[in-house]
Amino acid sequence: MKNETIVITQERMAGWLMFNRFHKVDEKPDLKDSNRKIFIFKDSPRLRETMEKYNQFKDVIGF
Repeated sequence: MKNETIVITQERMAGWLMFNRFHKVDEKPDLKDSNRKIFIFKDSPRLRETMEKYNQFKDVIGF
């Protein structure tokens, strides 16, 4: 069975993906740090491309 989801641990990345019209599948507390959450999205090549665009954008503006 192939896992078709991706776990995002960064709230900003999850926000970027939702801003770009990706819907999160689930949101759960992080088991390693109770103050954080993990965000689960359906994985796809388009989602990966959008994640890469976020990283390029982040490098340009200096996050």
